[in-house]
Amino acid sequence: MVKYTTPTFSLTVSTSVDLTDATNIYATFIAPGVNITKTGDDLDVSEHQVDVFFTQAETGSIPQGALRIQLNWTYLQGGVAKRACSEIASVNVTPNLLSEVVS
Repeated sequence: MVKYTTPTFSLTVSTSVDLTDATNIYATFIAPGVNITKTGDDLDVSEHQVDVFFTQAETGSIPQGALRIQLNWTYLQGGVAKRACSEIASVNVTPNLLSEVVS
């Protein structure tokens, strides 16, 4: 990921999981000094994939280096609330020579 861009992360889970049945979905992105959790309108959810949208300001706030990513979701099973999560993934954050939000 390049700082100050507007990427969409497409996070895929096992085909045994149907995310459209989830009651809540959280996409968490962690780097040194930064913890961004996206939910609701910042996500586009399909059966086995979540697309996560970022703004220029958000990617600009993430330091250069490794960015760790994980999905967590809740669902009901037999009337009982359950929680599940994906494996932790990571991407490299690289600098942008134009280090500001532009329109």
